[in-house]
Amino acid sequence: MRFAPFPRLRSLATQLLCTYAAALLVALGTMAGLLFLSSRQDAGIPTQEQLHRMAHLLQTSLQFDPAGVPRSDRPLRSEWSWVFSDFAADAKYRVLDSSGRVLVSSNQDATALTSPGRPFDSTLESFTSSSGDQALFVRTERMIHGTQTYYIQVAATRRFTAFVHALTARILVSDTLRLAFVSMLLVTVAVYFTLRRVLKPLRETSAAAAQIDARHLSRRLATRNLPTEFLPVVTAFNLTLDRLEKGYLVQRAFLADAAHELKTPLALIRAQIDMGGTTDREVLLEDIDRIARQVNQLLHLAEASETQNYVFESVHVEELAEDVADYLRRLAERHRVYVEIRCAPTTPPVEADRGAFFMLIKNLVENAIQHSPAGGTVAVGVAADHLSVSDEGPGITAAEFPKLFKRFWRGPTRQSEGAGLGLSICAEIAAAHKWDITARSTGQGAQFIVFFAALERCTSR
Repeated sequence: MRFAPFPRLRSLATQLLCTYAAALLVALGTMAGLLFLSSRQDAGIPTQEQLHRMAHLLQTSLQFDPAGVPRSDRPLRSEWSWVFSDFAADAKYRVLDSSGRVLVSSNQDATALTSPGRPFDSTLESFTSSSGDQALFVRTERMIHGTQTYYIQVAATRRFTAFVHALTARILVSDTLRLAFVSMLLVTVAVYFTLRRVLKPLRETSAAAAQIDARHLSRRLATRNLPTEFLPVVTAFNLTLDRLEKGYLVQRAFLADAAHELKTPLALIRAQIDMGGTTDREVLLEDIDRIARQVNQLLHLAEASETQNYVFESVHVEELAEDVADYLRRLAERHRVYVEIRCAPTTPPVEADRGAFFMLIKNLVENAIQHSPAGGTVAVGVAADHLSVSDEGPGITAAEFPKLFKRFWRGPTRQSEGAGLGLSICAEIAAAHKWDITARSTGQGAQFIVFFAALERCTSR
């Protein structure tokens, strides 16, 4: 016996957890790569986006007096004012009116930030100045407050920007890795217990399926609380059990009926043998022939029920009907019955198992011969979509219609002949071909009709 080296890897829960872990690792790797590339950039030169965010932060932190003018005594809220006081040489700001006059500044300097040798220009958004030995990067933005127009200038040195960038990157990377680790741990635990809860009904269903055997075919797997994805599988399994149970019950009933049918003639034969010299040889041979006929019909019925043994091919129905008529010629002559084949002008072939189809037509014609009076006619009609067999016998009563195709049922005129399996064999063969077989009384006898399914009919070759 061969075993899989890692059976746990075939578990659905394991595969889902591995897939989630792999996806999370890829996401974390991508994030780490982006952070690494960001940290490798030249952090000493502030971008316009950074200066813009600094200007926006300054706008939201400004405080105004009742007249709508920036307060000069305490221009910024306390949570941000320390930045410009503690880093006065590296971070600066100015608030100017529409004429360019400085209203508020970070270092009490009333001079606007300008490029060397040039006056204040509100249209010049960005430029580079100097603060001591450091380059100072400046941005000017317009601000509307009420009906007044103001200009905000923000500036930062290279070393200040590099410090903020390094500090922010370190905090960001550290916090991101901590958050990713905690998230991965929590989500993995949550996924694990969720999968256990979701797959619990499946494990229970598997255990219930293992308890089903030939003595418990009536059991079915419960579909309650099952995940939607597994419902089709369990439903299909239950339908398979339905078919198995039905087939098992039919076969058991068939065996019981067969045993009953064979028991009587065997008992009669034994009784005649026990009588010694009074045994009638002709009677014994007749009983043996009857048993042989029943055994043959049982074998034919078993073969007709095994649809996997069918070999479908293109069959010309009129030719097969002629073969049947020729095969039963002696039986028809013994009963003094004439078998007539009536074919439509065009009869396309059908897809069928030749041997099984021959057996179907033979049983119907043989049944019609045995029910027809001497001098009667059995008509075999072949059309494009059906085959019919008609006799001139007593017909079928209303009480007999529901029993026609039941196994071991024989009409009142056939109590001493056959085993009552001929029409059952016809029904099995028709079902295997997905055909319909029906019977009716014509007023002058009985007629059996086999309708060929449209999809089973083949075109002429």
